[in-house]
Amino acid sequence: MIKEIILIGAFHEIIEMAEDLNIKILGLIDNRKNGEYRGYPVLATDMNADSLSEEFKQTPLVITPDQPSVRMKLSAAYTHYGYHFTTLIAKECRISKSAELGKGVIAQSGVNISAQARIADFVKLNTSCNIMHDTVIGKYSTVAPNAVVLGNVNVGESCYIGSNSTILPNVSICNNVIIGAGAVVTKDIDVPGVFIGLPARKRQ
Repeated sequence: MIKEIILIGAFHEIIEMAEDLNIKILGLIDNRKNGEYRGYPVLATDMNADSLSEEFKQTPLVITPDQPSVRMKLSAAYTHYGYHFTTLIAKECRISKSAELGKGVIAQSGVNISAQARIADFVKLNTSCNIMHDTVIGKYSTVAPNAVVLGNVNVGESCYIGSNSTILPNVSICNNVIIGAGAVVTKDIDVPGVFIGLPARKRQ
């Protein structure tokens, strides 16, 4: 169990999650805040965070932003600086013993990850989403609150699965797809874009 972290992004939801897990937050790296935020020191911005890498090279980072493209850029930058990352799992999650989680994953309260699901690096699973059996969620993707991804689904990299959406079984979704809130995906999506409605169709 990790004992200390640094958060990339001063996001209060993740701060409270770490506190609930009794993980010590050594500081925050944020481009918009300085001094202190919620009692934690703002150590640097993304532009000068490399100057901290020697002092904090043993401290794992957690990248908090929701946007897949932002997480991808930040993970590349901080890897280059020499940092490493950890996964953060809320107490109220249910994760199958046969599921696999990569590095840098965040799973918030109420998340369910079922048997033999595979969650790749830097995926963010928001409150009460369901990832069902044998599903794969690709790197950097976000699954928003209450979304349901049913069995044998393959979600590509850098996708955003919107709140209260449903992905039906055996569907494949390519990289860089946004599924709108409340949409129902009934068939494969093989082109990037924004898909909305029931059944989900590409927004023109």
